[in-house]
Amino acid sequence: MTRLLLLNKLLISIIFFILLFQNFSIPATTVDIWKKNEGSNKEKIEDKDKKEIIIKSPILSGSIEKITINIDEQKIEDFDQTVVGLFDPEKNNFNLDMWAQSDGKDIKDIFNRINKLKLSKFSEDLLFQILFTNAYPPQKNLSSKEFLKIKINWLIKNERFRDLENLLITNPQIGTESKAIKFLVNENLASADIKSACEKTKALEKSVENNYLEKFKIYCLINDDRKDEAQLVFDLLKERGFNDKFFEDKINFLLGITDKTSEKILDNNLLNFYLSSITSENFEYEPTDKTDKYIWKYLSSANLIKTDDFENEDIILAYEQAAAENSLEANEVFKIYLQMSFNFNQLMNSTEIYKNLPNYKARALIYQSMLLSDNVERKLYLAFLLKDLFLKDKLFETYSQELSDILNAIKPDEIPKNYAEEVEKNLEQNNKKNRKIKYDNDILHRSKVIKYFIDNSDKTAKAEKDFKTVYKKIKKNKKYFISIKDIVVLESLEADGVNLPNDLDYSAISSELTVPKNLEDLVEKNQMGLVMLKIIEIIGEDSIENLDPETIYFLSKILNDLNLKKIRNNILSEALPIRA
Repeated sequence: MTRLLLLNKLLISIIFFILLFQNFSIPATTVDIWKKNEGSNKEKIEDKDKKEIIIKSPILSGSIEKITINIDEQKIEDFDQTVVGLFDPEKNNFNLDMWAQSDGKDIKDIFNRINKLKLSKFSEDLLFQILFTNAYPPQKNLSSKEFLKIKINWLIKNERFRDLENLLITNPQIGTESKAIKFLVNENLASADIKSACEKTKALEKSVENNYLEKFKIYCLINDDRKDEAQLVFDLLKERGFNDKFFEDKINFLLGITDKTSEKILDNNLLNFYLSSITSENFEYEPTDKTDKYIWKYLSSANLIKTDDFENEDIILAYEQAAAENSLEANEVFKIYLQMSFNFNQLMNSTEIYKNLPNYKARALIYQSMLLSDNVERKLYLAFLLKDLFLKDKLFETYSQELSDILNAIKPDEIPKNYAEEVEKNLEQNNKKNRKIKYDNDILHRSKVIKYFIDNSDKTAKAEKDFKTVYKKIKKNKKYFISIKDIVVLESLEADGVNLPNDLDYSAISSELTVPKNLEDLVEKNQMGLVMLKIIEIIGEDSIENLDPETIYFLSKILNDLNLKKIRNNILSEALPIRA
């Protein structure tokens, strides 16, 4: 009886399901990833891109028509888009669909152009915020996986090690990209931080095969005193066809299978170099100008930089060039300079003696002589002479920070007048951010009104009050004319809802200002992400304060139209104030 009741319930459920499926209609405006047969038995639509799922009743398969559900796989794929980022869209007034309306091909094209530029710090930071805002990838010509690779490659190219680490922490899917994990491993290994380097390998997806990382995993197991596991993993790797005699020699030695290992130093990659350094009894290595930057960094971190051959100009020049390229800490070069021996006469007459020395020895002599000098004027003379010697060989990056430290160590009131301008010029770039803004209420775009943008404020009432005060003052000045930067301030305030005086009419001037047509079109289509990429391309290598007023105008106009107020405020905070 119980079975009969269950059977009746089952039959009723099946009939209900069939009737529901046949009669239920979906409005035409609804987008659904499930596509049902729209024809009856009279018409059958075949689609090679769709698969059929046949549902049969185990009881009434002969008397009830088959139920066919067509699945559009492409729509499922489009629906399942991965969001990878670090910032919530609201942080900069963006949204999840900031890339959705753009063609992926356009994004790749403009990104390739941007990659050829040496972006200013402002441009690079802005690009970082845009790329790593949580958002869906474009729906056309750029998959989630491709978009992720673009982001990872950019971080690696710009050596943003910490940012990639943070991305990995918040987005585990980064573990599918062996290039990202290898970059993190090498950065930690080059810093002689073996524990952190080994930790990074754990993020690699098990399905991903990469010989370099798998070899390093084996070493990590040995380093963690898990030799049996290391041996097992190594055997599995060899069964897969892996063959590396150098690595096998080192691993057998570290496992204790052999008691001797080759003294050969292999520097074709960081892992092989590292294994060479920890297994050689008398490790000695002289880097060259072709030495990989990771090996330079590891040599410095592991305190392996040693040279007694101060007569070999090629060796010293290799160190200097590595420092100029940021492959080696600059202080390592100055340590070498201090190890070079000069007699009392050479140090006292360094300004003449250096002329007859090889370039690297000349720099070392002037550096030592400068440090020994207690006369400020002589110290400054030698400091700038040393700058010229570094510039002569295109190595100034090695000396730039050291020069700033030397100049900052001198009290301002001790600097001779004939050096004051040169010292200020050299310190200007480093100290620019610390200079205070000087407000001028006689000029609108330099007045206290712009604090509204600088403070990234949402207090429109205060901005309105400040504006009225400043406007009363400039209105009395019959010779005052409204500049392009004033228009920028006025339009931005108005875009934020600040009420401007009725008698203020700047339409005649603003009507003469234009916005590039291609950017206007993108704004109309709400292609927010692509617009931002184009803005970065426009700013490019320039500092914001060096952009012409017309450019500042159309950038602010575009950002106002897209309601990207925070980005606009960042630009105006650089473009409008005078700092002293």
